Amino acid sequence: MWAICGLMAVGGAIFVERLISVRAITGQLRVLDRRIRDTANAGNLPEMMSICAKAPGGMGPVLMRGLEAAVRGQARDDILSEMSRDGRKLSLRIRRGLGMLATLGSMSPFTGLFGTVLGIMQALKSIGASGSTGLDVVATGVSEALITTAAGILVAVVLVLLHQWLRAILSHAVLEIQVLVEDAADVFSRLAANQAGIPQAIVSPGLLPVATPNGASAGAVHGAP
Repeated sequence: MWAICGLMAVGGAIFVERLISVRAITGQLRVLDRRIRDTANAGNLPEMMSICAKAPGGMGPVLMRGLEAAVRGQARDDILSEMSRDGRKLSLRIRRGLGMLATLGSMSPFTGLFGTVLGIMQALKSIGASGSTGLDVVATGVSEALITTAAGILVAVVLVLLHQWLRAILSHAVLEIQVLVEDAADVFSRLAANQAGIPQAIVSPGLLPVATPNGASAGAVHGAP
């Protein structure tokens, strides 16, 4: 029973942690999408770089990869391809914990069955030691041994339901990331086209300098590593 309770505790902790993290990420993605659109409408490329570099929810490297590709003058499909690679890595990080939760749900019935087998063995041992073979003695030992099986099945049902619920939530979050990546690729390509009069910056992994039309430096924005 302690093992079954431990499986339930670990599974519940995984579910709560993932639920809180994903809910926070999805809320941040909606705000980030609005900020990107507003900045693109204003045509403010340096501000766009700052927003992408500081993007929450692990989106910083994804957006910076696409923005760097746009500054280099790549086409929209190439920008999307650059962002999609890092986007898939982020999706994998978001989905972590699902496999463990499914494993815990699968282990619970077997753990309960193992406890039942041990309980029946102990009951038979007690019956043999006492020499009493009455039905009341046998039934009492077997009924107590079956408690762990019932508990294991109950925990398995709860964990499977939590797994399916969390899977649906994480799938929705991954879909929102994909939509944001595609929208950002469109925005970046249009913004780069609008800034065609600005000489293209020399892009490095950690620094994006932006030059103004008269040749003066407009500053630099530090990007994600």
